[in-house]
Amino acid sequence: MIAKPPIKRIKKSRKELMEERGLIYCLRDLNIIFSESLLEEVTELYERGYNPEEIGNLLDRDPDEIFIGLFHQARNNKIKRSFAYRMG
Repeated sequence: MIAKPPIKRIKKSRKELMEERGLIYCLRDLNIIFSESLLEEVTELYERGYNPEEIGNLLDRDPDEIFIGLFHQARNNKIKRSFAYRMG
């Protein structure tokens, strides 16, 4: 049985959401665009055992950007090594 969330979600129209103050655009400070060759290089380094922080240092990119690239690759089944594994 799935537990119900502790709060009830308030549904609003898209227009109401756009007019509302305090909207937060997540990841705006990151460059989440990769060339195909760079994404392949990131994936290869990850498969060799490097972590996102090490890959970021090698490629002069924010480790969070590397994580997003690897997340993209994992969603597209292009990674063999476990990625962001969650237990439970």
